[in-house]
Amino acid sequence: MARAKNQAARREQLVLAATEAVGRHGLAQLRVADIADAAGVARGSVSYYFSDIGELLQQVYQRAADRFFTSRSAVAAGLPDARDKLVACARLGLPDGPDDELALVLYEFSSATHDNPVYSALAQSLFDRQVALYASILEIGRAQGHFEPTAPALDLAANLVVLEDGYGLHIVSRNASLSPERSLELLLGYARTATGCPDLRPDRAVDGPAARPRD
Repeated sequence: MARAKNQAARREQLVLAATEAVGRHGLAQLRVADIADAAGVARGSVSYYFSDIGELLQQVYQRAADRFFTSRSAVAAGLPDARDKLVACARLGLPDGPDDELALVLYEFSSATHDNPVYSALAQSLFDRQVALYASILEIGRAQGHFEPTAPALDLAANLVVLEDGYGLHIVSRNASLSPERSLELLLGYARTATGCPDLRPDRAVDGPAARPRD
């Protein structure tokens, strides 16, 4: 059992190191040596614990996807009011800033989807799950009497996810005109218009269960 735990810990160490390496070097320039250096291990350790670098990178992607779907889905589930759910999800869907490692990783993978069908499938799966999350919140808000959607829930949800992605790209690109705070204001501005709900504002549910969980 101890051996299995040690192997799991070493694999996790390499996933974290690979995440750092992707954020620092990008996918196109990434080498096994970069991952080994970030982990402080010999290069052979990478191939020992992972059959190939593709398997390791899929674990890196999954870690980032968990941050932007699984974690915020759990936060939303703990909030009974759909208005709090939507504001919390919008806040958690944006990068913390230009050095947000997991956000950088997702954008690196997105840029590689054209040439890699595996990454393309992973990106579509994450998009679809995020859309479903927002759509469910919109439906709950309508049932609670808070929202009067101007279009089908899936359409509005897709727009929210695309806006997140767009604003997030500007954030990690160090666009001084679009800070995380400004991006959240703009994203929620669209949400207010789309739902007819004036209560969707950045200062809603800032504390407590909607606080930003990380990693």
